[in-house]
Amino acid sequence: MGARFIDGLFDSTFQGVQKNLDLTSRRTQAITSNIANAETPGYRAVDVNFASELDRAFTGKQNAGSPVKKTDARHLDSSADSTAHLMADYSGTMRDDGNNVDIDIQMGQLAFNASKFQMSTVMLKKKLSLLKMAIRDGGR
Repeated sequence: MGARFIDGLFDSTFQGVQKNLDLTSRRTQAITSNIANAETPGYRAVDVNFASELDRAFTGKQNAGSPVKKTDARHLDSSADSTAHLMADYSGTMRDDGNNVDIDIQMGQLAFNASKFQMSTVMLKKKLSLLKMAIRDGGR
């Protein structure tokens, strides 16, 4: 009874914020992997597609799989985390060594992603404070 009761307390907004936190965390991993591999010949930048992942979370549709292939044991494995599939990021210019990581673009994406994560944590905090207030004032 306990788990079923708790699940009923949280609406889709809570689920959306939770999924957004998961995805921003996964995107931070992808971006930091891109930055770490900026000088690795043949490395292609990767990213998380938020729109399709959030749609998948709410509709239950499964993606066909990640179009990104792991070409080196040190690269981020897109199949390791079933909650977010990676896609190729073509934002940087392809260099002669086959690498397309642009540090300036990646640092900008990292800063933007950090602000999205912070916004989600603020939303989660507000949602939980409303729930706390309802519990505290519900018996009055």
